Amino acid sequence: MKFIWSQYQPRMPRMISAHRGVAIVFATALLAACSTPTGVKFTPSPADVQSVEPVLVATSRSPKQNADYSGDRDAKLHLAAYQVSIPKSHKVGQIEWPRNKPDPKRHFAVASVDPFDDPKAYQARLGTMAAEASAKLKNAPRSAALFVHGYNTDFSESLYRAAQLRHDFDLAMPLTLFSWPSAGEAGLYIYDRDSVKTSRDQLASVIKLMASSKLDDIVLIAHSLGSELLMETLRQIALANHGSLPSKIHSIILISPDLDIDVFNAQLSAIKVLPREFAIFASQKDRALQLSSFLAGDRNRVGNNIDETKIRREGITVIDVSEFTGGDGMNHMTAVTSPSLVALLKGMTASNQQVFLNAPGQTQTFSDVVVDTATLPLTLVVKTTSAILNQ
Repeated sequence: MKFIWSQYQPRMPRMISAHRGVAIVFATALLAACSTPTGVKFTPSPADVQSVEPVLVATSRSPKQNADYSGDRDAKLHLAAYQVSIPKSHKVGQIEWPRNKPDPKRHFAVASVDPFDDPKAYQARLGTMAAEASAKLKNAPRSAALFVHGYNTDFSESLYRAAQLRHDFDLAMPLTLFSWPSAGEAGLYIYDRDSVKTSRDQLASVIKLMASSKLDDIVLIAHSLGSELLMETLRQIALANHGSLPSKIHSIILISPDLDIDVFNAQLSAIKVLPREFAIFASQKDRALQLSSFLAGDRNRVGNNIDETKIRREGITVIDVSEFTGGDGMNHMTAVTSPSLVALLKGMTASNQQVFLNAPGQTQTFSDVVVDTATLPLTLVVKTTSAILNQ
């Protein structure tokens, strides 16, 4: 396809259009097969609940029945606390979807929901959960995480993915899911990109709520197209505050970001001081981003670029996970779906290699080395940007 693009672009735009049309159809077919969301479903009875993961939710989606939300946009921000039941037979990186009635012994399901009437109730719950986690960790800093999902994700998938992430990484800190109005349909990529634009103010409101809560540290995590939403929101916050972000933001983690590198550098330029820890998980084998790059004119996205010199800001960690596969057929969520990589990232904590998700409040960072383990025949390459941005 690259050969056809370079050879025929000047003379045959209609052929290009046809090829890109085929690519869009192909991408739709592939991405549609990546998930099997079936909507929010509740456990039959409290006695059936298995391992429970609490997930705080902030969403700009329009509400449906049964504590579910649609892909329609809503100007109102909805806040709630969900308890997600995860089966004891759960496999790392997976979401065990129910087809009809969930069997808590085999499927993810919602055990309970507690809506918040106002933002102060959300802040109070967040502060309480952070304090409880701090006490369990011998008075570690009161930390909390925010997760922003990616493209083609309905509400139930975003909720269960947040619960899976919290469960598989043994997160002690409370996790808030920001679920923006993705249509949850592979063919509606443009709708999702427009939803990103309409959700910036609401995501900014959630970040500000967290920053004004009784927390010490905040970890911001985004996947795929959610990375563009997060970075645009941080740029917006910085521009309104003379280039500054809330001081409590301790770490930013972008997983397979579907984001143009030039756009990313422009967003970074608006932020005078980046958080102490900023990591990007990238893979050259990310098939979703290969398609996105092709549709963008064969320009790499941040999530499949492993050349840290293209990022014009120092101190950003680029983690090349190209050797790892598993969990999803597109290699687009490897950092949270590959059992071997999840095991490696968790294990790195014990060897003083900082894992942002697993060790809130610590000050160590990933070192600028190749990290290897004796138990896994795979290599995780970790590099840190050194280029200084002219400001």
